[in-house]
Amino acid sequence: MTMCVSIHFFILIAVAPEVRIDGAAEQFEVVAGNEIQLTCRYNTSPPASEVQWLKYGTVISRNASMENATRGSITHFNESLVQLTINSSISKDAGKYTCLVINSVGNLSDTTEIAIQGLLSPSD
Repeated sequence: MTMCVSIHFFILIAVAPEVRIDGAAEQFEVVAGNEIQLTCRYNTSPPASEVQWLKYGTVISRNASMENATRGSITHFNESLVQLTINSSISKDAGKYTCLVINSVGNLSDTTEIAIQGLLSPSD
C-alpha cells in the first residue's frame, strides 16, 4: 500500500501601512468660504484597524465618525480611502492635518498644512 502525503505552505506577509494625502504639499492655501477636501489613500496588509484624522495632533475623526466639536464630515470611507470635507472654510480651519492609519503591524501617517486666505469676518 502506498501513501501520498500532501503538505501546503502559506506565507502571510504583513506590512505597516502605506499612507498618502492626495496632493499633499508642505502647505497649501484655500480661499475663505471654499470647501476643503482632504483625501487620504492607504494600503495595508493586514487591513487597517483604525484610520484617524488629526488636527495639530488632536483626533478629529476615527474611521467614518467625526469627534465632537468639529466642523467637518467624513464624506467617503472604505478599506483604502478616507475623505475629510470641511464646507465653507473659515480661519479656524487652518492648521496641520494628519491622516494616521493603524493596523496590527504598526502605523504610518501623512501630514499637510492648510492656510486660509481671504477677508476675515468678526465671526471667525
